[in-house]
Amino acid sequence: MEWLNYVIPILFLSVFIYGFVKQVQQSVLLYKTVSPNNPFNKRLLLGNHLYSFSFGGFVTLLILNGFFYLGVLPQTQQIGNTVSLVSFLFLLLMFISKFAIIPKDQFHYPIRNRR
Repeated sequence: MEWLNYVIPILFLSVFIYGFVKQVQQSVLLYKTVSPNNPFNKRLLLGNHLYSFSFGGFVTLLILNGFFYLGVLPQTQQIGNTVSLVSFLFLLLMFISKFAIIPKDQFHYPIRNRR
């Protein structure tokens, strides 16, 4: 039953990695389809790219915390506090970009002409 202690963190990390991959796909799709000519679209693109960057940083630090939890990497008090603080800052940046930068009305943006 020792393996049961590792199932929940691995599932948790897997869900966040899947979410990060989907966010990067959405960001690339928006970059390809949205024209950055007006301020609404610039805000949309900037917010999605910032959200993807902060989500990637959060997932990376979450994986690092998982390695500390599993004992793969030795952990000191200073490293643990630093990783937790930077992880919280990335999470805060994610919420700011999602709820303050990305416009609420995302359904009425003009699409680029494809040639």
